[in-house]
Amino acid sequence: MVAEPSPDGRSIVLNVGLGPARSATAGAFRRAAVAAVRAAGPARTLRLDLALPDDSGVPAADRARAVTEGAVLGLYRYDDFRSQKSASPLREVTVATSEHGAVAEALAVCDGTCLARDLVNCPADALTPTAFAHRVQHLADTVGLSCTLHEGQALTDLGLAGLAAVSRGSHASAGYVEVDYTPPAGPPALTVGLVGKGVTFDSGGLSLKPPGEMHAMKADMGGAAAVVGVFAALPRLGLPIQVRGYLPLAENMPGGGALRVGDVVRHLDGTTTEITNTDNEGRVILADVLVRATRPGPGRVDLVIDVATLTSAAVHALGTRTGALFSPDGSLADTILTAARRAGESLCRLPLLAHERRHLRSTVADRVNCSHRHGDTVQAALFLQDFITPGTPWAHLDIAAPAYNDETPYDEVPHGGTGFAVRTLIETLRLLSAQHHGR
Repeated sequence: MVAEPSPDGRSIVLNVGLGPARSATAGAFRRAAVAAVRAAGPARTLRLDLALPDDSGVPAADRARAVTEGAVLGLYRYDDFRSQKSASPLREVTVATSEHGAVAEALAVCDGTCLARDLVNCPADALTPTAFAHRVQHLADTVGLSCTLHEGQALTDLGLAGLAAVSRGSHASAGYVEVDYTPPAGPPALTVGLVGKGVTFDSGGLSLKPPGEMHAMKADMGGAAAVVGVFAALPRLGLPIQVRGYLPLAENMPGGGALRVGDVVRHLDGTTTEITNTDNEGRVILADVLVRATRPGPGRVDLVIDVATLTSAAVHALGTRTGALFSPDGSLADTILTAARRAGESLCRLPLLAHERRHLRSTVADRVNCSHRHGDTVQAALFLQDFITPGTPWAHLDIAAPAYNDETPYDEVPHGGTGFAVRTLIETLRLLSAQHHGR
């Protein structure tokens, strides 16, 4: 980066490089915009000019979209609980482009990503399951989505035994939210379900986490936050498909009524799970919701993607910046991986190794929720697969590591909540819509 005065001396010109000639990608534009906004110092206005010829290989719309994302996401701050705000002095950022539609789309995606970041960063005493549910309801009312909240006895009536069981140890009541986006023009020909794990604080329950692992457990609702971020953007994007969101919300605490090791949960599909570790609660609350989303009858979706901060084991294979993707459907997996690349998020597909099912066997129930053995990330995905109605395309995103950045900021990613998966999910929906309407 090189800074120099403008010819009239009234402003500073920042020249941000994009790498070797003709090597620029959308990611390079995104990172360049981040570098520019972070180097703006005390400036109140910033103009971003895309000084690259049209034969660069990156379409003009993609350039505009990436620069907008880099600028907005690079400026993100979370200071709701600071007595003195730390917002950037920048008051106006202009992206010099004629691709106004691409900029508008990018702003919608960024707003959804920043909302997901806010939710993850919010302290657990302020974002209880009930508070989370009410925020979703308020969002739905504001942007024109349909939304239904279930609490108390209604959870049992719906057959959400796993959610009810996990929440027993907390004074905070569990909640379950379904939110629905219907396209503005005509009946949709495709319905996609998004299921997000929403454990607003995970102490581990009676299988208590070590103190050093608990400080970031307000982020254990990162999957639900990502789904909410997607729904915040959908009305502005106007995609021609229907999207249904399923959000089980709970705290996992070690109170007197807490779920015990050895307890058995009977799920909505009639099968049972022996609890061998109460800290593997995420798969337990997701199980019934996946049955509800995919079983035959009214409300069934055509395909389902669940996103969850599910296992700490994934970080040992993939590091802290990459999420794990599981799916038995090669076409759906390829679509999600393409979407992740286009969105600038890192996903790696891992195999559903059938032989790992041996570690899920129970002597008293149909399965256990934890094997205490290596391979837990794969075993968790296999556990969830049990609850998908056969014939329904399904993918599982384990985002336990990249949903919360415990290091210093990098690229457009801040410290703390990252909003990981919002951009990938939105791009996946865009690709699915194009595929379906191209038939």
